[in-house]
Amino acid sequence: MSELMRTLPASWYCSPPLYQLERRAVFLKSWYLVGPVTRFCNIGERPLKHHVTPTGLVFATLSDEAPSFHEYFPDLEPLLERVNFTKLPYRHSIKYEGRFNWKTMYLIPLPRIRERVHHIADPEKPDDGLFLYFFPNCTLNVYGGGMSSFRVCPTDDPNVTRMEFDYYHMESGEKFDEYFKFVRQVAMEDYELCEKAQSNLTKGIYSEGILNPEKESGVSCEYGGQHSFNMAIEEPYPALPPALSALVLVSLLAGLAFLFQSLSKPLFRGYKSLRIAKPTETELDPVPDGNENIVCKESDFPQNWWTGSEVFELERRAIFSKRWLYLAHRNRFTKPGDYHSFEVAGIPIFLVLGKDGVVRAFHNVCRHRAYTVTRKECGSSMILGCRYHGWSYNTKGQLIKAPHFDNVPGFDKAQNSLFSIQIKTTPAGFIFVNMDASPTMMPLQTRSLDSFAGRHGIGRQSTWLGGQTLEGRFNWKIACKFIDHTELETEFSQPTYKALLLSLFNPSRMRSEDVQVFPFTTIHTVRGGVLWYSLSFIPISESSTSVRIDLYSQKDMGSPAPAPTAETLFRKLSNSIRELETQFESPSETPTYFQPNPFLSLKTSVLPTPVPVDTQREILEAIKSHAKLEKQLGTEIFPATRRPRTNARFEQAEQSKTMLFSSSISLSLSLLY
Repeated sequence: MSELMRTLPASWYCSPPLYQLERRAVFLKSWYLVGPVTRFCNIGERPLKHHVTPTGLVFATLSDEAPSFHEYFPDLEPLLERVNFTKLPYRHSIKYEGRFNWKTMYLIPLPRIRERVHHIADPEKPDDGLFLYFFPNCTLNVYGGGMSSFRVCPTDDPNVTRMEFDYYHMESGEKFDEYFKFVRQVAMEDYELCEKAQSNLTKGIYSEGILNPEKESGVSCEYGGQHSFNMAIEEPYPALPPALSALVLVSLLAGLAFLFQSLSKPLFRGYKSLRIAKPTETELDPVPDGNENIVCKESDFPQNWWTGSEVFELERRAIFSKRWLYLAHRNRFTKPGDYHSFEVAGIPIFLVLGKDGVVRAFHNVCRHRAYTVTRKECGSSMILGCRYHGWSYNTKGQLIKAPHFDNVPGFDKAQNSLFSIQIKTTPAGFIFVNMDASPTMMPLQTRSLDSFAGRHGIGRQSTWLGGQTLEGRFNWKIACKFIDHTELETEFSQPTYKALLLSLFNPSRMRSEDVQVFPFTTIHTVRGGVLWYSLSFIPISESSTSVRIDLYSQKDMGSPAPAPTAETLFRKLSNSIRELETQFESPSETPTYFQPNPFLSLKTSVLPTPVPVDTQREILEAIKSHAKLEKQLGTEIFPATRRPRTNARFEQAEQSKTMLFSSSISLSLSLLY
């Protein structure tokens, strides 16, 4: 495995401090391909220093800090002299943004030069199959009868890239349309991959992948030791040494005009302090006329408890990456190959039943290049394949197919299985997962749930009647316990004679009961002991929640009209979600972050049972404990991250990233302190 090229750490594509450095050290000191026309040489009223090659390519630079063109590209013009780039007329341009870092689409490491010519077609046809790459962010491709230039430019967010495509072709009309359709299909495939990969990179799970040194391009770049990141930290505007690493772009990308507009201002505005000043007085909602407003003592809950992205990111690390989470019941898996996909706080995972009758859990991330393996919410397949490059896995997560890697020295399928997740199934059939990758994790505590299941006869024999996933525009924490289950009960059929008879020996089945499963699930039984259902509020973001409900019947007690019952339950749940969305989008102007119940500001007509303060406080204590640990170590801690194999290049990149990040970590970890 040591012989194979590795990708750089995920933080290489997500770090704001590194992103700020790139602006000063790379973009202000580079030359950019504009295209085979001079129409971009002036931006607004400001002329740019530019150079036109003898074959008609125009390059420009944004800053006087850049060296001369021939210093920057000393051997480029002789390399390109065989092709006339002006013979194809300009036809069309496209501009748009992508949700990925500008470096996400690099080739395998190349020699330390700033240009690269790759000719993959017949050498006797120099005008077709020609791919030109120019450091740091420009590409020119001549193939398929036409020519296209791509540029990729950073925005002020390291996870968003601005792109521009220019297309040239001798023919217009149908001929050009055919060419355009072909090249756009290729571009959009890369676009989708990059967005999926960036999404997984930012979640802190996927660390690095591997590359086929003869076949592949991808999330990789040569990390040159001569990058002076120490100078970048110590000096406000560092000067880079002459020898830059050749970071060479493979496709898609953004216009020079936008690049100038983006880089003429800071790319990263800096961390805002996450410290929340605690109020000395907090007023509750107005009380009826004749009473004075009540004043409470200062709150332990931060002001952005319900809406803060910083709080949510900390919850992802402190709770969803290291606590046991209930996701499904064993009865949902009936035959080998059955799988169910989930996203918990943006972390994609899936459960699948193997031939041996064991349900396993995996991160839904291909080991090759971080793409998604299962794309549907549920399905059944004994072979789980990644669509992008065809890597395939069995139900045990083992890699069974990797196209083009069979004869690659050092490649070992056994070392590239899916990342497994700890999973446990209780005697009653409740399936829990824990994404913590450390060798030690907190034990699963299910005493209350086991007792609850025993009293109500819930077990693996339960029959699934139906389920539904809905999305709500509200924070997951406020939805812990907001449905009037008594009202829901009126929609269910009355207990059968058999149920009434059995209830004589177990009176608890004649009343409704529920149990809360930290952090986001409750299990409810319906009076009569025939039906029970699970309700989970799985976070998507700080203001969006996936609501999953599953209705079950006990096998030995019959099923009273399951379809109408399930439809009614789902309809009423949907109505409750819409009501809660209204409350969340139009909250009272009065602050809500006070003790003892930080939920009183939302109208109780939707929330007959207030959100338990104990649950909120358990969440608060969990994230405070994790934030304290991060502050002690001086870095964010992602418990679910799978550490890569040790290699010098990775360690060098990670070390430099850490030095850059340390200057701002004290601000980002000041939450709640």
